[in-house]
Amino acid sequence: MSKSNQFKPTANKNFIEFRPNGEDFKLAAERSEKMGVLQNSFTRGAGRMSGMLGEIAIHKYLENIAEYSGDLVRGYDLITEKGIKIEVKTKKASRIPDPSYAATVESKKTYMFVNDIFVFLRGHDSMAKFWLLGWIKTSSFKRMSTFKNAGEDDGDNGFKCRVDQYTIPIAKLKPMSTLVDYLISQ
Repeated sequence: MSKSNQFKPTANKNFIEFRPNGEDFKLAAERSEKMGVLQNSFTRGAGRMSGMLGEIAIHKYLENIAEYSGDLVRGYDLITEKGIKIEVKTKKASRIPDPSYAATVESKKTYMFVNDIFVFLRGHDSMAKFWLLGWIKTSSFKRMSTFKNAGEDDGDNGFKCRVDQYTIPIAKLKPMSTLVDYLISQ
């Protein structure tokens, strides 16, 4: 699978689907192994591959616009030539998400808002495909998101928050199709 056909619009046209190839899995495994299990990881490292594949997807999506920096710094995964810091957030899912579902950022006390932009993805449990959901400026996310404590209901979907987190409906994110133009215009 060449890079050019790894991305395609979803049937509902809300998101962009990414299908990782063998090279992507190899790179994600290398990065995951290097990272190890993060302190306070409630999945004990099980989500690392999905997170790494999400970072790879966005890096490929922003080809020639942003460089990977996730192994050098905490708080963002990519940085543009103009210094815009992008944090990629990936959650696992059993199916394509509904726009009413939440995009979330775990509450961290030290480095959670050092980035300029959040990009959100959902990765299928099989890791065969990922959905690029949208993006938001960090300043807008801070203003528009809702804080939820661990154990609190995560909306009306029957899920409970596993950690303290900030949430925003996916529908309030900017479409992925606008990210490249935004970054070029800055």
